[in-house]
Amino acid sequence: SNMNQKREESSENRVDGPQASVAARLGRATKLEQIGKPIEARAELETALAEARATPYEIEFRTRIQLAMMLADSYFDAGDLNRARALMGEESAFAERIAQIMQATGTPHQSRAANSGYIQLRDRAAQLTLIEREAPAISVAEWVNGRPMMLADLRGRVVLLEFWATWCQPCREMFPKLKSLHQKFAGRGLEIIALTRFYMSHPGAADSRAQELELIRRAVAEHDLEFRVGVMEDERAQEIYGANGLPTLFIIDRQGRARWAGHVNEDAELETLLERFLDEPV
Repeated sequence: SNMNQKREESSENRVDGPQASVAARLGRATKLEQIGKPIEARAELETALAEARATPYEIEFRTRIQLAMMLADSYFDAGDLNRARALMGEESAFAERIAQIMQATGTPHQSRAANSGYIQLRDRAAQLTLIEREAPAISVAEWVNGRPMMLADLRGRVVLLEFWATWCQPCREMFPKLKSLHQKFAGRGLEIIALTRFYMSHPGAADSRAQELELIRRAVAEHDLEFRVGVMEDERAQEIYGANGLPTLFIIDRQGRARWAGHVNEDAELETLLERFLDEPV
C-alpha cells in the first residue's frame, strides 16, 4: 500500500505541476505589469504559454484563456500587432477545439464555460484584425440620441464607440464616465457613439420592439446622455467588431481607422488614450 500511496502522490504532483507553474507565472506577470515592468512580464507570459502548450490538457481552460489574452495585450501594447494577431488566431483555434470536445462529452456547465472562453478569444482576434484598418460601416436602425449619420461622416473627428445593453450593469456604470469624457473632449473633436441592439425583440414584432426601444430611451434619459446613441437591427456589427462581451470600446482615429479596442480598468487609462489620438494631426 506504501507503493500505491507513492504512485498516487507522484501522479498528483504531475497534475499539480504544470497548472501550478503556469498560474504562478501568470501571477508574477500581473505584478510585474503593475509595477511598470512590461518586458519582464512578457517574458513570464511567454514561458507560461510554452509550458501550457507542452501540457495542454493539464492546464485549466480559464488559465489558458487568461494567459492568451494577457500575452496578446502585451504584444499589442508593445506595438507588435502581427504577433498579437497570430497568437489570438492560434489560441482561438485551440479554444474552439476544446469547446467542441466539451459540447460532445462535457456537462452543460463545462460546455457553456468552454464556449464562453472560446468566444472571448474569437472576439479579441476579430478586434485585432480591425486595428490599423478602416473601421467597417455600422448600420443603425434607430437613433435614440443625435441625428442619423454614418461613421464615414465623422472623418476628422476621433470616434469612441461603446457597445452596450440595457441589462448590462457595467455598461450603465460606464455612462457617467463617457458623459464626463464627452464634456471634456467634444470641443477638441471627440465623438462618442453608444451602440446597442434589439436583444429581446425580433424583426416584425412591433409591440416588443416598441417596449425595448422605450427601455433604451429610459436608460438614456436616466443618465441624461448628450452624445449619440444608436440601436442596431441585429448582431452583425458585434460579430465584425468582436463586441459580444459588454461593454466593448473602440477608438477610431481622425482618418477613420480603428486604432484601439477592448475594456479599460482605469478611467485615467481611457482618458490618456483619447488624448493621444486627439493630439494627432487631422
